[in-house]
Amino acid sequence: MRLAKPTFDPRPGEELFAQKVGCDCWKMPQVLGKRQVSGKLYMTDQRVAFLASGLVGTASVSWEIEIKDIASVRTCATPPFFPFGVEITMRDGKVYLLGIMKRDKYVTWLNEHIS
Repeated sequence: MRLAKPTFDPRPGEELFAQKVGCDCWKMPQVLGKRQVSGKLYMTDQRVAFLASGLVGTASVSWEIEIKDIASVRTCATPPFFPFGVEITMRDGKVYLLGIMKRDKYVTWLNEHIS
């Protein structure tokens, strides 16, 4: 059983755009349905990472995706109807839904970096 919390370590030469941004993840491929998981968001020119906060079980709901694998990024609502949502759809069809305050700069930056 792994008790260590996941940490974010930039790769050599990786450019950091956002780090330790407070956000909630509402949807991720490894969890069925929508469930609010609080954590921190990291964005670089190569990847997006979500590290869940909490005492136990954070590794199973933390994730990292490559920018090159993102098909689209759009704004949406988070439950119940808050205008904080960011939906990231991967090229393989998997979807991630984040709730981020002041989301526009993150959505704009991601859309500028996906090809």
